[in-house]
Amino acid sequence: MEHNNKPDMYLITHDFPYGHKEDSFVKPEYPYLCQFFHVTLIAAEVAPGAERLSEEEVRRKGMDACIIPTRQSFAEKMFSLLCFLGEKDCYTELASIVKSREKILRRIYRALMFGTAAETFYRRLKKRISLTRDTRALFYFYWFDYKCFGLTMHRHRFPQVKIVARTHGYELYDERELYGRQFFKPQTDAGLARLIFAAQSAKDYYLTRYRLTDGDKYPLHRLGVSGKGVTEEDRRGNYPNDGTLLLLSCSYISPVKRIDRIIEGLAAVTAAKVRWVHIGGGDALGRLQELAREKLDGRDNIQYEFTGPLLNEEVIAYYTANYVSCLITTTQSEGGSPVAVQEALSFGVPVIATAVRELKQMVDGNGILLSENPSAQETAQAIMRMAKCYGTEAYFQMCGKSLVIFDEKFDERRNFQAFAEEMLRVAGGSVED
Repeated sequence: MEHNNKPDMYLITHDFPYGHKEDSFVKPEYPYLCQFFHVTLIAAEVAPGAERLSEEEVRRKGMDACIIPTRQSFAEKMFSLLCFLGEKDCYTELASIVKSREKILRRIYRALMFGTAAETFYRRLKKRISLTRDTRALFYFYWFDYKCFGLTMHRHRFPQVKIVARTHGYELYDERELYGRQFFKPQTDAGLARLIFAAQSAKDYYLTRYRLTDGDKYPLHRLGVSGKGVTEEDRRGNYPNDGTLLLLSCSYISPVKRIDRIIEGLAAVTAAKVRWVHIGGGDALGRLQELAREKLDGRDNIQYEFTGPLLNEEVIAYYTANYVSCLITTTQSEGGSPVAVQEALSFGVPVIATAVRELKQMVDGNGILLSENPSAQETAQAIMRMAKCYGTEAYFQMCGKSLVIFDEKFDERRNFQAFAEEMLRVAGGSVED
């Protein structure tokens, strides 16, 4: 079906637009896709009771969207498992697991659960959107996970459908998956028209891991954020000169982000006045607050605050209302180019970051790179170095360099426009039409 001569696109997300987890990723890209496509949003992992927007509110915003729940009853699981056991892809993966000779039983169990979830999602998707052999549409999976596998597994049934996926981190790197193996990647890849990478390091990893040759199928399309119109002169002119380094961290609280390393580093800071603010929520928030109280309370030179989760607009408002001196991340891994760092760059903010994957390209003359596994003392030394140069010519040069990196690599207008145009070509359209 076409709407006003625009081809159909089904964009499958975790919870956008109903939840808030993907606001900073999907929301900026969505309008660019709508230039060329009639986009139907399908949210598949909306936590019960965690909806930010209701179905009615989403419709009022002019979005065509629906929720396809992924929870399964026992009977549904058994039916999907039986269906999956009839698929060739199942046995290809099981044979590969046996051949690897590592964690065989656990990996087989995990693979069967992955395939069962994929089969369930496929059947629900097919029913919800009336997917038939005559369907002409582009399916864009924002994550290269079981949902994408569910459709590619049945790709042969829909000759006029094109499938595209983005890949990020948890669904790309073997060490990010339980039992150290990503499941059904070659099988899923075989059904894709494009596999989109948000970072060069991620692309290099994937092509090497699966012994693939680079080509049009594996393009690099970085994410991006909007330009804020900030200049190096603005950073100089608005410098508060109050002697306190406003150190910001911004991420969901999970073990891989290692926010406790920031707390331990701050506890070792002596020759600097620091106000640390963490933006982000998560199940471990209470534990981190307790650790901060234990390590930082009573320190005359350290203040701290946990804001909890904020919407992307609220994060931007925080940058606008406050002179953020430096962004810090001690993450263990990144799948792409973290949006939190992109936002800092767009405001001309220097960055302290661990030297993992794409962060090594995002911090280049505009901050301090820590080792991949920094000690509390190394983190403290970096914070004190940044505090010592704060307000100097060297500091403002770092601000200018952050703006240059943003402009060259992470301006959403350039990045998302190029991506949307490529998706139109994949769908068989032309930008000039």
